[in-house]
Amino acid sequence: MEGGAYGAGKAGGAFDPQTFFRQPHTVLRVLSWVFSIVVFGSIVNEGYLNSPTEVEEHCIFNRNHNACNYGITVGVLAFLSCLLYLALDVYFPQISSVKDRKKAVLSDIGM
Repeated sequence: MEGGAYGAGKAGGAFDPQTFFRQPHTVLRVLSWVFSIVVFGSIVNEGYLNSPTEVEEHCIFNRNHNACNYGITVGVLAFLSCLLYLALDVYFPQISSVKDRKKAVLSDIGM
Protein backbone atom coordinates (compact mmCIF):
# COMPACT_ATOMS: atom_id res chain seq x y z
CA MET A 1 0.00 0.00 0.00
CA GLU A 2 1.45 3.30 -1.02
CA GLY A 3 1.40 6.16 1.44
CA GLY A 4 -1.50 8.55 1.10
CA ALA A 5 -3.39 11.12 3.07
CA TYR A 6 -4.27 10.24 6.65
CA GLY A 7 -2.97 6.69 6.66
CA ALA A 8 -4.72 5.29 3.62
CA GLY A 9 -3.52 4.43 0.16
CA LYS A 10 -4.37 6.46 -2.86
CA ALA A 11 -8.07 6.84 -3.50
CA GLY A 12 -9.82 4.44 -5.83
CA GLY A 13 -8.03 1.28 -4.76
CA ALA A 14 -9.79 -2.07 -4.71
CA PHE A 15 -11.31 -3.30 -1.44
CA ASP A 16 -9.56 -6.36 -0.02
CA PRO A 17 -11.61 -7.95 2.80
CA GLN A 18 -8.74 -10.10 4.04
CA THR A 19 -6.46 -7.11 4.50
CA PHE A 20 -9.29 -5.06 5.98
CA PHE A 21 -10.14 -7.57 8.72
CA ARG A 22 -6.47 -8.03 9.65
CA GLN A 23 -5.99 -4.38 10.50
CA PRO A 24 -5.76 -3.75 14.26
CA HIS A 25 -8.31 -0.94 14.33
CA THR A 26 -10.83 -3.14 12.51
CA VAL A 27 -10.34 -5.92 15.06
CA LEU A 28 -10.79 -3.43 17.90
CA ARG A 29 -13.93 -2.00 16.31
CA VAL A 30 -15.46 -5.47 15.97
CA LEU A 31 -14.56 -6.24 19.60
CA SER A 32 -16.10 -2.99 20.83
CA TRP A 33 -19.19 -3.77 18.73
CA VAL A 34 -19.50 -7.16 20.46
CA PHE A 35 -18.97 -5.60 23.91
CA SER A 36 -21.63 -2.97 23.21
CA ILE A 37 -24.08 -5.80 22.45
CA VAL A 38 -23.10 -7.44 25.74
CA VAL A 39 -23.62 -4.22 27.73
CA PHE A 40 -26.95 -3.47 26.11
CA GLY A 41 -28.21 -7.04 26.27
CA SER A 42 -27.21 -7.71 29.85
CA ILE A 43 -28.90 -4.57 31.18
CA VAL A 44 -32.05 -5.12 29.15
CA ASN A 45 -32.37 -8.79 30.13
CA GLU A 46 -31.15 -8.81 33.73
CA GLY A 47 -31.09 -5.16 34.76
CA TYR A 48 -34.59 -5.01 36.18
CA LEU A 49 -35.89 -7.06 39.12
CA ASN A 50 -39.12 -7.13 41.03
CA SER A 51 -39.86 -8.64 44.38
CA PRO A 52 -42.89 -10.89 44.88
CA THR A 53 -44.60 -8.20 46.96
CA GLU A 54 -44.17 -5.40 44.39
CA VAL A 55 -45.75 -5.09 40.97
CA GLU A 56 -43.31 -2.55 39.53
CA GLU A 57 -39.84 -3.59 38.34
CA HIS A 58 -36.79 -1.80 39.74
CA CYS A 59 -33.33 -1.35 38.30
CA ILE A 60 -30.64 -3.42 40.04
CA PHE A 61 -28.36 -0.38 40.18
CA ASN A 62 -29.49 1.12 43.51
CA ARG A 63 -33.13 0.84 42.42
CA ASN A 64 -32.52 3.87 40.21
CA HIS A 65 -34.36 3.69 36.88
CA ASN A 66 -32.11 6.37 35.35
CA ALA A 67 -29.01 4.25 35.89
CA CYS A 68 -30.44 1.46 33.75
CA ASN A 69 -31.57 3.96 31.11
CA TYR A 70 -28.05 5.43 31.01
CA GLY A 71 -26.49 1.99 30.53
CA ILE A 72 -28.91 1.10 27.76
CA THR A 73 -28.27 4.44 26.04
CA VAL A 74 -24.51 3.99 26.20
CA GLY A 75 -24.80 0.46 24.81
CA VAL A 76 -27.01 1.50 21.91
CA LEU A 77 -24.85 4.53 21.02
CA ALA A 78 -21.71 2.39 21.16
CA PHE A 79 -23.36 -0.21 18.91
CA LEU A 80 -24.45 2.37 16.34
CA SER A 81 -21.14 4.25 16.35
CA CYS A 82 -19.19 1.02 15.88
CA LEU A 83 -21.31 0.14 12.86
CA LEU A 84 -20.95 3.67 11.49
CA TYR A 85 -17.17 3.69 11.79
CA LEU A 86 -16.82 0.16 10.41
CA ALA A 87 -18.73 1.33 7.35
CA LEU A 88 -16.54 4.43 7.18
CA ASP A 89 -13.42 2.25 7.34
CA VAL A 90 -14.68 0.24 4.38
CA TYR A 91 -15.46 3.39 2.43
CA PHE A 92 -12.33 5.33 3.53
CA PRO A 93 -10.00 4.24 0.68
CA GLN A 94 -12.57 5.49 -1.84
CA ILE A 95 -12.57 9.03 -0.41
CA SER A 96 -10.47 11.15 -2.71
CA SER A 97 -10.68 14.51 -0.97
CA VAL A 98 -8.03 15.15 1.66
CA LYS A 99 -10.42 17.45 3.51
CA ASP A 100 -13.06 14.72 3.71
CA ARG A 101 -10.47 12.21 4.92
CA LYS A 102 -9.38 14.69 7.57
CA LYS A 103 -12.99 15.12 8.72
CA ALA A 104 -13.44 11.34 8.91
CA VAL A 105 -10.26 10.85 10.93
CA LEU A 106 -11.01 13.73 13.30
CA SER A 107 -14.55 12.51 13.91
CA ASP A 108 -13.17 9.05 14.66
CA ILE A 109 -10.66 10.48 17.12
CA GLY A 110 -13.31 12.71 18.68
CA MET A 111 -15.67 9.79 19.20
